[in-house]
Amino acid sequence: MKRIFAILTAMVVVAAICFPAAAADDYPRKPITVIVPWGAGGMSDVTGRMLFERMKDILGQPLVVVNKGGAGGVVGIKSLLGAKPDGYTLGSGCIPLGLTAPFFLDAEPFDLDKLTYIGSYTPQERVLFAKPDLPFNTFEGFIAYAKQNPGKLSVGSGGAQWALEVIKAIAKKEGLQLKYVLFKGGGDASSAIIGGHVDLCETGTGTPAYQTAREGKLNLIVNLGSDKVPYFPDAKNVIDLGYEYSTMLDYGMIAPAGLPEAIRAKLENAMKQAMEDKTMVENMTKMGFLPRFLTGKQFEGICRKAVKAVPELAEYVKDVK
Repeated sequence: MKRIFAILTAMVVVAAICFPAAAADDYPRKPITVIVPWGAGGMSDVTGRMLFERMKDILGQPLVVVNKGGAGGVVGIKSLLGAKPDGYTLGSGCIPLGLTAPFFLDAEPFDLDKLTYIGSYTPQERVLFAKPDLPFNTFEGFIAYAKQNPGKLSVGSGGAQWALEVIKAIAKKEGLQLKYVLFKGGGDASSAIIGGHVDLCETGTGTPAYQTAREGKLNLIVNLGSDKVPYFPDAKNVIDLGYEYSTMLDYGMIAPAGLPEAIRAKLENAMKQAMEDKTMVENMTKMGFLPRFLTGKQFEGICRKAVKAVPELAEYVKDVK
């Protein structure tokens, strides 16, 4: 009897060890749902769909986008955390942005250990644009005009709470009074600034607002990040201008914690292969991105660094209305 029990126990252990590999061999057997925590038309949505189209060919199943915008990405990420860690519900987009949003909303921060990190495909700079009919077209002009006209200028944000808070930090340091509007994504924000519904608006590179600025129909005021803006070599960033706070955003894919490593690795490899597609990379580059592949471990490091950097900024701007 003891011998039979020992044999059965060994069989269970072997099955447990082999199951993840077997599951990965058979994965995916059906379409994969990808939650994008921002609205349709923004760059998390647009670039994600480009990537998923290539990954579909590699994985043999479609990746179906579900846009769940709200609260700067919090709504979509919370929805993902409630999903089964079986590889059939993923999250994609500017994930560090959503992970840092709770610090600005007085909400419970995300537990980063409850996520699985698959990989990253591009960083993004956040840029402040202004309508061309305003009496300024430079950052210095913006500061001067805002000081002389307190409460007159409206500033929108393309769903990027972190970037909006950087603007608030500038306003606090310079003593500006601005009106703030947070949109669900870069598509809505672009429509607002292009349509003249707000005076200034921050969106990421690649958005319709960014493309309109490339056509000379919007003025690029400042880069809210710390790097360069593609196609705008003379654009200044807030760090170069002497400000303390900036954004550091990256696009990638995540899943709920507990995803079998074999499946995670298969998804990571599919992303890596997709990012070797020259046509897709060229198209992303033309849009204003700097596409490149990072592993899940590297992307996790970026997310943790972002979350660590934000609380000080949130504390600094908490009294800015």
